[in-house]
Amino acid sequence: MGFIACSLGGVPIYTYGLCLSLAVLLALLLAWGNARLHGLPGEVVTDMVLWGIPLALLCGRAGYVLHHFEQYSSHLAEILMVWHGGLSLYGTILGMLIAVWGVCRVQGLDTWSWLDIMMPAGALSLAVIELGIFALQLNPGLPFPDDLPNDHRLVEYVEYAFRPVGFGDTLYFQPIALYQAGLQLLVFLLLSLLTVTRRYLHWPSLPGALFLTGTACLAFIRLGCGFFYLASGADIGAALPLGRVMAAAIGLMAVAVLILRKRVHALKIY
Repeated sequence: MGFIACSLGGVPIYTYGLCLSLAVLLALLLAWGNARLHGLPGEVVTDMVLWGIPLALLCGRAGYVLHHFEQYSSHLAEILMVWHGGLSLYGTILGMLIAVWGVCRVQGLDTWSWLDIMMPAGALSLAVIELGIFALQLNPGLPFPDDLPNDHRLVEYVEYAFRPVGFGDTLYFQPIALYQAGLQLLVFLLLSLLTVTRRYLHWPSLPGALFLTGTACLAFIRLGCGFFYLASGADIGAALPLGRVMAAAIGLMAVAVLILRKRVHALKIY
């Protein structure tokens, strides 16, 4: 797939932007349906998304600039050129979380319960984004030898123009983005199952359990898959790239908070 899908009136429509738009639309519809399933107003989801999109762009851009500040230190005006690309996934997620928290605070809602409502949609949107990354050959995995045995293994053939620097003669790479999307879809299915059991069987009863469980799973998936991506940018030469460090920290923090909330919840019951 090309970077530019089409153009409207001379304005290019980027394929990755379409993937992001599709991810947001699917997340909105799924979260709205999940809210209605629990008898909650779907308008709250709309408020969260309307606030979340600009906050996600702002925080995502800020995270990317901080991580690659050497590229912008002598060209500060380029920081505002968001149309040139450059968003941090962790920053965009943080922006969305701020939006959920802010809407809940203003409207007097329980933040943990609404994070549970939004979590399956978040997992699905991440999977859609990874599928877009795979289709655009943006982040190939580690290279395979060109003389692959005919054992029907799954590989990604990368066009010459999209191959990483130094791998111009390498044809095949691990389709790690595809693997990550598949694992994220499994997390989505798990969260969907837990959502149904909570709605009809009232389990798990702890508010925030779905959010924390999903966050831990997604973080550890990103951590594990990160070892099979080619290092790039500011991560070259790092003992452990920042993305993996953050994924590990987020996963461990989610598990710790989940355990702590379960203990506090048990004490309240007894």
